[in-house]
Amino acid sequence: MSPRPIAFFDLDHTLLDGANGNLVVLYMVKKRLLGLEAIWKAVKFTTLYRMNRLPREEVYRWTFQECGKYPIGELVRMLDEAYEDCVMPRLFREGAECIAEHKARGHHTVIATAAGEYMCEKVRVQLGADDKIAAKAPVRDGYLTDELERPLPYGEGKAELARVYAASRGVDLADCYFYSDSVPDLPLLMAVGHPVAVNPQKMLRKVALREGWPVLYWKEHAGFTEPSTPVELTFEF
Repeated sequence: MSPRPIAFFDLDHTLLDGANGNLVVLYMVKKRLLGLEAIWKAVKFTTLYRMNRLPREEVYRWTFQECGKYPIGELVRMLDEAYEDCVMPRLFREGAECIAEHKARGHHTVIATAAGEYMCEKVRVQLGADDKIAAKAPVRDGYLTDELERPLPYGEGKAELARVYAASRGVDLADCYFYSDSVPDLPLLMAVGHPVAVNPQKMLRKVALREGWPVLYWKEHAGFTEPSTPVELTFEF
């Protein structure tokens, strides 16, 4: 049997209407779990993301350090609430259908995102994807650390992780798909044989039109009412 082609999917602004990090911050602001300095940093990072100037290393460190202030059980409870209140309602119907279509064609489906492992796993189970590539760090003494696994799943790092993942399954990236909205994902979009721009940033839309890539616009929310439960995690809580 020949290897199954892989369909990779970005999360923020692709499968999800918005950025999962911003939505979690919104939840934490509503619950008064963030101080003014943290809120200011979140606004700063959002602005830099829109300008494609996001200092991803700094964002990861800050995010994981903020999360590491809470015992892992409490952190998971907070993330579950944030997911149900702010993330799940904004998952795109078209994204869920696209994953299902690829699976019906016998393709292996993977969410490849810069998001943290726990939130990505919630989305993976909710949408029925087969696997995930996400940001991971170990839990020590009951707290999440900022000892991030390398490479980071962002930009060239995401492309490298996808390349290694595909090779482990005996698949050539030339036979794979990748759905994304953002310019930082260009390394992986350029590497796969079937790149697709979804809700693209202005600069990515220009590249997609120049290269002749499909451009899709996903707008409808899926309307999920029951939140998913993670199945595969690298840590216990």
